[in-house]
Amino acid sequence: MKRFFLILLTVLSTVACKKVTPETRIAQIADYLTTKEDGYAARLQQYDGDKRLDYLTLQLAKELGAAEIWTIEAAGENSLVAEFPGKEKENRQMSVISASLGDPAACAAVLEVLESFKSLKIYHKNDIRAVFYSNAQDSTGFNGLAAINQEMLEDGDFFVFEIELSSQSELPRNTFIISDKPAFTQRMNEVISPYLTPIGAYQLKQGEYPDSQWPPKGPVYRYRVDKDNLQKDAAAVAAFTYLMNF
Repeated sequence: MKRFFLILLTVLSTVACKKVTPETRIAQIADYLTTKEDGYAARLQQYDGDKRLDYLTLQLAKELGAAEIWTIEAAGENSLVAEFPGKEKENRQMSVISASLGDPAACAAVLEVLESFKSLKIYHKNDIRAVFYSNAQDSTGFNGLAAINQEMLEDGDFFVFEIELSSQSELPRNTFIISDKPAFTQRMNEVISPYLTPIGAYQLKQGEYPDSQWPPKGPVYRYRVDKDNLQKDAAAVAAFTYLMNF
């Protein structure tokens, strides 16, 4: 409940101070991403294995300006993590946006979100950690995402929420599945959904909470991206990420 009030107060204070309003920002995101050509998906589809990892690393470092990039090995394969510091220097919090390395469309959507933030000079409050994880599992079922989560726990890093993208899931279209407390999901739907209307008709639905099958233990927001409609879906995810980070 506390986070809902923080989101609402931030939106209201932004309007009251006559800065760039959320409506304007979302319109900018939608215009930027839906009018540009696919910048990443086709190239990611061409690469696999280490070449895909190298391409992601190059884009994150050179084009998107990640402050820090590192890999984590699990079950003989590497997962990739990139850090984008937020504007909040005290009481810092972290949000995660993730995709499987085996899903090039979802990985491309993560890059599109990050590119829109950089190009439009959107300064997010939380630190954003982009995660591209391997699904390879060792004999104990330990995979790339579990390894990343374990490292975060050991380092004392905790995230406020994770946005998990996939083009291979069976989730309903144009729907964010919110694995969080039901009361918070309801408030999110009331506050956030109307802001997404200029991009399309989107809704938020309650998911299992807590999700015992997902390695990171915390609120997880899932979204299915469409390979044939990737730029619009990336715009929706970017707008959602923006609203959750300001």
